[in-house]
Amino acid sequence: MGIQPQRSLMSTIRHLTFDHLWVVTVLVFVWWLISVLPLPPNDLWWHMAAGRAMVEEGRWIQTNRWAYTLPLDASYVYQSWLSELTLYGLWRLGDVPMLTLARTVAITGSYGLITWHAWRRSGRGKAATLALVLAVLIGWNNWTLRPQTLVLLPGMAFVVVLGEYLDGRVSSRWLLALPLLMVVWVNGHGSFGLGCGLLALAWVGTLIRAIRRGGGGGVPGEDGADDPTARARQQVGPLLLAGGGTLLATMVNPLGVGIVTYVPMMLTQSSLQQWFVEWFPPRNDLDVMNTGFWFFLHLLVLAVLMSAGPRRPSATDLLWYCALAWLTFGGVRYAMWYGLVMLPLLATCLAPLLTSRRPGHPTARTVNPTFAAGYGVGVGILVIAVLPWFQPARYAGIGADHLFASSGPYGMLLSDTTPVAATDWLEQHPVAGRFWADMSYTSYTIWRLPQKQVFADLRVELFPSSVWNDYFTIARGNERSLAMLDQWEITHLMVDRHWQASLYDLLLETPGWCLRFQGQRAAVIGRCS
Repeated sequence: MGIQPQRSLMSTIRHLTFDHLWVVTVLVFVWWLISVLPLPPNDLWWHMAAGRAMVEEGRWIQTNRWAYTLPLDASYVYQSWLSELTLYGLWRLGDVPMLTLARTVAITGSYGLITWHAWRRSGRGKAATLALVLAVLIGWNNWTLRPQTLVLLPGMAFVVVLGEYLDGRVSSRWLLALPLLMVVWVNGHGSFGLGCGLLALAWVGTLIRAIRRGGGGGVPGEDGADDPTARARQQVGPLLLAGGGTLLATMVNPLGVGIVTYVPMMLTQSSLQQWFVEWFPPRNDLDVMNTGFWFFLHLLVLAVLMSAGPRRPSATDLLWYCALAWLTFGGVRYAMWYGLVMLPLLATCLAPLLTSRRPGHPTARTVNPTFAAGYGVGVGILVIAVLPWFQPARYAGIGADHLFASSGPYGMLLSDTTPVAATDWLEQHPVAGRFWADMSYTSYTIWRLPQKQVFADLRVELFPSSVWNDYFTIARGNERSLAMLDQWEITHLMVDRHWQASLYDLLLETPGWCLRFQGQRAAVIGRCS
C-alpha cells in the first residue's frame, strides 16, 4: 500500500514540463518577494483593533470610537467585519509572523489559482507564465495586508469557477459555489461588487453569443468550442439563476439590503477622490516602478492582440476588459484586480504566438526526472527559508535596513512607517491633551493605544471634508498649521520626518514646542511644559 503514493509521485515528476517550471518559478519568486518586503501599517492595525473590539464586546461595532474630531458615537460602517475578525484571529494565533505569512499565502495563492485557470483556457504554459508576469508587475505595489488582500482568494475562486463554466469545462452545478463565495466576499471587503458585476456581464455576453449567428470567441481544442452558440444557449438560464442566488447572497451581512447603498457611497466619497493616492487615476509615464506604466502597457498589448491576433475574444471577454479598464482608470487601487482577472484572456491571446510552427514539434518538453526532483527540493528549501519566523529581510542585505522598523521583536517584518518605537515611548510617557498623528501612524497607535484619541485616521469616509482640510492644513507645515494646532488645542503630535519634514522643522523652530522623542522616522513633538 505504501508503494502506490511513491509511484504516483514519480509519475507526476516524469510528466512535468518546462512550462510547469516556468510557472512555478514565477510563483516562487512572488512568494519570496512578498516574504521579504516589510508589512506596511496602512489599513492593517486599525482593522485589527476593530476585530479586537468586536471579540471583546461580542457584537458588531458601528461607531467612531477613536477620533475626537467627531462624536464618539458617530455612525461608521465596519463593512469588512469578517476580515477584521480574521486579522485579529491570525494575530492571536501567531502575532506578526502569522500576519506576514497570511499576506504571502493570500497573494501568491490568488496568482496561482488564476494562472491555473489561464493555463487550462489557453492550453499553453508559456502564455500563462507571460500573462502572470505582467499581472505581477501591475499589482506588486498593492501587496499590503488588509481586508482587500484576504478576499483575493475567494474573489479569484469566484472568477475561476465562472470562467471554467463559461469555457464549458465544468457543469452548471459548480455555479452553486458562486453564492457561497459571495457570502464570504461581501462580509470581507467592499470589492464584492466586482464579483456581481463580472457575473452580470458574463450573462450579457453569453446572451449576445446565444442570439447571434455563427461562432466566434471560442477556444480551439476545448469541448464545445466548435459550437459556442449552442453552448451559450444552454448557459443563459443557469447563469441567470446563479446571478439571482449571488445577488441574494450579498444580503447576508449585518447591513442586509443596506449594503446596496454602501458601495455607491464609497465610490462617490469626495475626500477619497481628492486626497488619497490610491483613489487617483493611474499615471501614464515611463517609470517602470509605477503601476501605471504596466497597466497602460497591458491595456495596449491586449487591445492589439484582441483586434489583430488569430484568437478573437468573446463578448464576455470584451465586456470584462472594458469594465475593468474603466474601473482602473478611475482609481489605481483597482489595477491589481484588472491584472488578475485579465490574466486568462491575455494568456489566451498570447497562446497562438507561442506555438511551434514546425509539424510534430512538441509544444512543451518534459523535464528530466532527476532535475525536476532536485528543482522541487530547491523550491521547498527556498519557500521554507523565507518563512517570517526566519526573519527573511536579512537576505536583502544591510542596505535594506532603512526599509524596516527600528525596534520591537518583529522590527524586521514591519515597515519603517510603523511607529513602534514612538508608540512605545508614548505608552511609557503619557502626554495629556489632544493628539495629532500622521494618518498612516494612526493605524498603529489605534491598535496599541486605543484610549488615545486621534485627529483623523484611515477610516476616510468617516470624516467630513472640513476635517480633512484641517488635517492637511496642519500637515503642510506653514503659519496656518500653527494657527490650526491652536484652534484644535492640540498638545502633541507624531510626525513623519520624511513626509512632514516642513511641519517637523516648523515646530522645532517655533517657541513653545519641544522635541519629546525621535526615532528612525517618527518623532513626537509636544508643547513645552
